[in-house]
Amino acid sequence: MADAFDLVIIGGGPAGQAAALALDGHGLSIAVVDEQLRPGGQILRQPPATFRVANWLPGKTYDPLKAQLARFAALDSVEWLGGHSAIGLLRDGEGFAVQASGPEGARRLATRRVLVAAGCQDLAVPLPGWTLPGVYAAGGIQAFVKSQQIVPGERVVLAGTHPLMLMIAAQIVAAGGTVASVLFAQDMGTMVRSVLARTGAALGYATDLMAAAGAMMALRRAGVPVRFGVGLEAVLGDTRVTAVRTSAGEIACDAVGLCYGFVPQSALPRMAGARVRPAGPAGGWAVLADEWMESSIPGLFVAGETTGVAGAPAAMAAGELAGIGIARKMGLIDATTASRSAGTPRRAHADRLEFAALLDAVADPTGHLPRPAPDTIACRCEDVTFAAIDAEIAGGGSANAVKLVTRCGMGPCQGRNCEPTLLRRIGRADDPGFTQRFPARPVTIGDLAGPA
Repeated sequence: MADAFDLVIIGGGPAGQAAALALDGHGLSIAVVDEQLRPGGQILRQPPATFRVANWLPGKTYDPLKAQLARFAALDSVEWLGGHSAIGLLRDGEGFAVQASGPEGARRLATRRVLVAAGCQDLAVPLPGWTLPGVYAAGGIQAFVKSQQIVPGERVVLAGTHPLMLMIAAQIVAAGGTVASVLFAQDMGTMVRSVLARTGAALGYATDLMAAAGAMMALRRAGVPVRFGVGLEAVLGDTRVTAVRTSAGEIACDAVGLCYGFVPQSALPRMAGARVRPAGPAGGWAVLADEWMESSIPGLFVAGETTGVAGAPAAMAAGELAGIGIARKMGLIDATTASRSAGTPRRAHADRLEFAALLDAVADPTGHLPRPAPDTIACRCEDVTFAAIDAEIAGGGSANAVKLVTRCGMGPCQGRNCEPTLLRRIGRADDPGFTQRFPARPVTIGDLAGPA
């Protein structure tokens, strides 16, 4: 199937929605491609349309996002392609071709402009036992709780360095679950010093910090231990999780959420040849963009976590900027109107980046990640161990060389999970990581082969 649009937006979260809203009224044909069936992104995670979740995502944190979602859902100018994976992005004459895979098979979307607002994902953290059933990314646990009020475990341990663990633990408790412990690998003093070193950002966003403090108080009322300076060493169990071993002893549990940070989803811009930078302490690659959120590839715009993990409010501001930038690029508004319209979102985006830098410092996993054993799997798609990749690294192998020899990064995730691990192991700042290749997401052989 082939379709033509003026703009294809990849990602229906806060950034993609804001861009579509900024472009409303300009007469553009817009398609929004998203893997979820309903818009909202990871931050909102709407329940299925046939479900009714009482008191879904209450609180001031979610109110602006839910209000924007309602405005986006009311747009007539947008074709929503939910349940579709964007698996390829390439130049096509003066425009682009977005290759997508969905319930009806493969689709080729021809478009004049593209906005990639693909969000981020949890940093994958290999350690002994991490492939046991019952080990999740903390964001995965949160997705269960948000969308369907399901807690995937009787006793959950959250471990890592990111303060989001407090919010997730409080949501688990509110959903009726039991949190056995929240374990911060860094000590409290380190976190406090990181905040004090950036007092301006801390004072400017005291409301965000108070939300974390409120979650901490809720956990204390529920009797949930929150411990600092306790590192995770291994997940224990034979056929599934039964406990975790930490630097302070064992804790019985049947589910573990790992929360050491987040990395941008930037595979598609990298596939198209866009310039990137190291994303931050958690790893990954952030796509570089100019003041209008246009990448180094003319006509390819980026917004939200694809340009660096900074949270939903920053993504909303960046998405609005991208929408204004696209309108400017297409001659729908003049330079003066664009500059005037961009003032408020540009300031909001800059302010939020300051707070994101504070959060990066507080949650920095450097020096706090678990130590894998030689037989620990580094690439779970292809069952490649640390011993195997270390042997190739010792010979001077680059990320691509290690991939060719060991198959690390050749599985269904195409290196999204193992690339940051491998680059940390290589330890060379000049290694560009894996060459991004089609398909960016798992795809069926039938989609690749085309009609019979």
